[in-house]
This record gives sequence, C-alpha cells and structure tokens, in this order.
Amino acid sequence: MRTVLAAIGAMMLAAGGVFPACADNYPTRSVRIIVPFLPGAGTDLSARIMAEALAPRLGQPVVVENRAGAGGAIGSDYVAKSPADGYTLLWGEAGGVTILPNVKPSLPYKVNDFSYIAKFVETGMSYVISSRLPAVSLPEFIAYGKANPGTIRYGSSGVGASPHLATLLFEKNAGLKMTHVPYKGVAAALNDLMGGHIEFLLVTPVTIVPHLGSDKIRVVGISSPSRHPFLPKVPTMKESGLPQATVMTWYGLLGPARIPAPVMERLRKEITAVVESPAIRERLEKIGLQLAPLYGGEFEKSAFEEHRRWKAIAEAERIVVTD
Repeated sequence: MRTVLAAIGAMMLAAGGVFPACADNYPTRSVRIIVPFLPGAGTDLSARIMAEALAPRLGQPVVVENRAGAGGAIGSDYVAKSPADGYTLLWGEAGGVTILPNVKPSLPYKVNDFSYIAKFVETGMSYVISSRLPAVSLPEFIAYGKANPGTIRYGSSGVGASPHLATLLFEKNAGLKMTHVPYKGVAAALNDLMGGHIEFLLVTPVTIVPHLGSDKIRVVGISSPSRHPFLPKVPTMKESGLPQATVMTWYGLLGPARIPAPVMERLRKEITAVVESPAIRERLEKIGLQLAPLYGGEFEKSAFEEHRRWKAIAEAERIVVTD
C-alpha cells in the first residue's frame, strides 16, 4: 500500500500537482511574474508596481521576468505550460490572452489554459501619427491613407499584441490599407515613429506622454470609450465617427490552469489589499492607468466574454494573424 501511495505521489509531482498542505503554506519561496513584453511600456510598469507591493504581503520576493516575443505569446505560453503551483505567474494583457487565440490559428495555448487570479488595471490606446504627414486630425489621416493605399507604415510591439490587433480593427473600419512593421518592443517602434521611419502607432497614453511636446508626432485619437485625462483634447473613436474601433486593454495576474484554491485565495486576499491602497492608486494615476479590479470567477467570466466578442469581430472582419 505504501508503495502505491508513493507512486501516486511521484506522479502528482511530475505532473506539476500540488498537495493541499503545500498550497496552505503558500508561498514558501520566491514568486515569478512573467511579463510577455520588453521593459518600458504599461504592461511592464504595472507589473513592477504590483510585484513591489505584493512581495511584503506574501513574505517572499516577487520577481518580474520579461519573456518577450510573438506579440506576448512566448511568455504567455511559458506560463500556461508551467506547474500550477502559484510560483510562476503571468502578467497578462487582453491581446495575448483573449484576442490572439481567436485570430492566430498556430497559437500553442487557449483562453482556458489559465487560472484567472485578478484583473488589475485597464487603459485605452492613443493613435499617434508622424508630423511628416499632411494630417492634423484622424479624419485627415484616414483621407490621406485612402488616397495613398499601402504607403502608411504602422508599427506594433509584435504580431498579435493588443496594438497590432486594435490597429487591424481600425484599419478595417476606416477602410484603410496600411503596411505592418512589427517590432520586439514598443520603445523601438516609438523611436522609429519619432525618426520618421513609420507613420502610425498605437500606444498606451503612459508611453506617449513624455513625448507630447515633440514636433515629430501628433496624437489624433484615443481608443477608449471616454477621453483620457492625460490627453483631454484628443477625441475618442466614437467622436471621430468610428465607434466600432473602440478598444480597451487590461493588465492582470494569471497562472496556469488549475492552481489550487488556497493559493488563489491567498493571492486574491493580498492583491485586494494592494488595490485598496491609496498610494498604489496614486502611482497608477500618475502613469495614466485606471484601476479596474476583478477577481477569480468574475475575472474569468469577463475574459471569456471578451474572448467571445473578439471571436465575432475576427470572423466578421476576417482578421487572421500569421507568423
């Protein structure tokens, strides 16, 4: 009998299983949060704010590790295939988790390959164009693009990332034909926009604010349903006549599917305390991110609903992402 129990235990450990006693004591060592993008953008900044605040509450180091590539798919897939013990987590965003599975047939993971721990913040994306273009507004940019099909080059932080997919949606609804130039990260794309090597880029407001005084770019739209406090004069997509291009992206904490309930509960408890901290709220507001907390089942339900919405959009607009 002891031999049988030992064999069962060995199989559970090999499969990444976690005994309840271990889960109850979680965490007993450092926790990794995988950010599937390069440092410098809203995804990475918000992850580091969470990690810094979470570490003292968990009583263990919380280490942020960047595993960028393939529009967030490399880091996301790494976490999806990690042991479901709560020690390797994902700082996910809407593009890689709920949108990309609908538009990239070769993706190695699905929306149900994750445990949904907590949605943290959400934000819209700003429409930024090169000042070299003869356009000072979104309608003028669209008119120029229609008159010069294929000549506008747009950047993104990678194939299948939220900015890429939101640009595809905008392109379809505006009737434009642009040329995609994917980058390994948003910083390189922004540098090329400033240098005149591309003409269009979707980035979060926190990324573009330091460059608002530059004469090399113009911000002509915001993808959120309402105007952003950092960009109060910039119209929304609805105000510009393209309500179908309204898109929000979110950042939150996920893990591999089937994380034990005690681990989920401990993380939810500590993240709730972080979210309720006035200091954290102030830090997020300073970088233009809005708290939008959802936990466990509510977060999962929201993510699956978003997944279904994007599936309908992808099918209707025939949006397909290839490698």
